[in-house]
Amino acid sequence: MKGATNNLNIVAYCRVSTDKEEQVDSLEHQKQFFGEYAQKNGHNLRKVYADEGITGTSLRKRSEFLRLMKDAKLGLFEAVVVKDISRFARNTVDFLQSIRELKALGINTMFITANMETFSDSEFVLTIFGAMAQEESANLSKRVKFGKKINAQKGRVPQRIFGYDRIDNFTLVINSQEAQTVREIYRLYLEEGLGCRTISLRLNQSQRKTKFKCDWNPRAVRRVLTNSIYCGHYINHKYEIADYLTGKQVHIPAEEHFHHERPEWAIIPPEVFEQAQAQLNQRRAQYDSGEPFRGARYSTKHLFSTLIKCEHCGRSFCQKHYTYKNTRIYWKCTTNDQFTAERCDNNITLNEAELLTEIQVYFTSLIHDKGNFISGILSDIEKRLSSGQSSDDRVKIERRQKSLLAKKERYQEMYANEIITMNELKKHTASILEELESLDYDLKQYEHFLAVKEDSGRFVEQYIQEIERFLQLETVTNVDLRKIIDHISVNRDGNVRIVLKKLDDLDTF
Repeated sequence: MKGATNNLNIVAYCRVSTDKEEQVDSLEHQKQFFGEYAQKNGHNLRKVYADEGITGTSLRKRSEFLRLMKDAKLGLFEAVVVKDISRFARNTVDFLQSIRELKALGINTMFITANMETFSDSEFVLTIFGAMAQEESANLSKRVKFGKKINAQKGRVPQRIFGYDRIDNFTLVINSQEAQTVREIYRLYLEEGLGCRTISLRLNQSQRKTKFKCDWNPRAVRRVLTNSIYCGHYINHKYEIADYLTGKQVHIPAEEHFHHERPEWAIIPPEVFEQAQAQLNQRRAQYDSGEPFRGARYSTKHLFSTLIKCEHCGRSFCQKHYTYKNTRIYWKCTTNDQFTAERCDNNITLNEAELLTEIQVYFTSLIHDKGNFISGILSDIEKRLSSGQSSDDRVKIERRQKSLLAKKERYQEMYANEIITMNELKKHTASILEELESLDYDLKQYEHFLAVKEDSGRFVEQYIQEIERFLQLETVTNVDLRKIIDHISVNRDGNVRIVLKKLDDLDTF
């Protein structure tokens, strides 16, 4: 190294972008390299700072690099040795800021492969080499993006998608067991009129699992209901990395998506899928009454459909008719109706008209005793939110998201450098993408909890207004009941309990 002085206390920095043992620039190889370099040049190697599997486009993502800069301020070493500029930083701005900061502290930065150092070479020359490293990263990102687009045009499939087993990059076969769950989701949604949250609960109660053996959640159910692959029409190329320096993803306009007809992949008929989309749009448009009742569920055709629950078997009550001189509408436990006392001995019947009258009387009493009612709601909010996620949980989620994005970028770099195949890339990134979606859902839930807590007074007032509006209705529908009532619980002794919706659940209705 030109101008180098012997007997320096030096540290080394290295970064590897892969966990493949056969890669020449592996972490262990680099540590060995720096040890030999120090011995050859008569330096005292104090420490090797190594970021493993972390992107070089942003210093904020490299904990060991940040620790190096912190130790530099403490005067723990006199020089930093780096094998190549691209290992130091691929972001020109970060590169210049770092070498300037080290230089101001009297610390020389030496790049072995380029035979350059900050004390001897001009900043202009170093800037050129730093810019070349950034351009290399930019070109890598372009190659990855181009390769993904070409494969998307050919109809590449994700590594894992519920309902199918993957044969190769472009071929899926239907997984018969998972296909049954897909059909059940559509049946529950279209025939029973259940929402995504209730469907996920049903699936979990029946011990059905996702592709990754996890419990179902509303977002996962909605993905099944909105993915046209289940009717044999596959769409990909829906998003891309907008900025390789930040890793930010953006949605691609629908007109640029690639469509592939794969009738052999159809689990449900196309007309069933279209019915589900129409139902989704109808529920969203017809029953969205604004905050705090945004996203209301679709009203099934009967007044109390899926609202009355049996306390013993957990199933909903079904509507029955009895006609003698006049037609009487009543409700009873579905299990008891189908199997009598063999599976559920709750044989209580509820007259529909009488039950509706009792609900109206109950709501009237709440309005008359508004003070206690509001106090009870606010107390329930505090109990529910105090047991929810904390700010520490949010920080952990955001850290995990950053870690996953860095890991995904590492695998993309490996693919662009032909270290792994497209098949391996998809295998490694499929679970990452699913976890990122799950984390995003958790963050939105946390933000929702905060919004409810911070604006609970307004929500409660709107809650009261909705009850008052309900009492003024001449004709009541199922959706009118659902805006206020979570469910009506009935036991075998004939005790009827009206359970109101939780305040923080109102906007998920």
